[in-house]
Amino acid sequence: QEVIDFFISHSWHDGAELKYQKLTELAEKFLHHHGRYPSFWLDKVCIDQSSISDGLRVLPVNVMACAKVVVLSGPTYPFRLWCAWELF
Repeated sequence: QEVIDFFISHSWHDGAELKYQKLTELAEKFLHHHGRYPSFWLDKVCIDQSSISDGLRVLPVNVMACAKVVVLSGPTYPFRLWCAWELF
């Protein structure tokens, strides 16, 4: 059974540079502790962007397939309904 290490919850309206920096730090710590890089579930690459509604139907299954959720909270995150929905 394959488990995805981290589900990434974030707002696309927040800056990418800090999010990238934090994910890089997380990946390096994970490598140090587990001897391998982690796997991530990231909406933009894991949902077919030409058929987003199909991917959203199975989003709860994808979240449950992940061992942990990582929240990359920026200035717009608390105000994005979609971000709140991902957490529940």
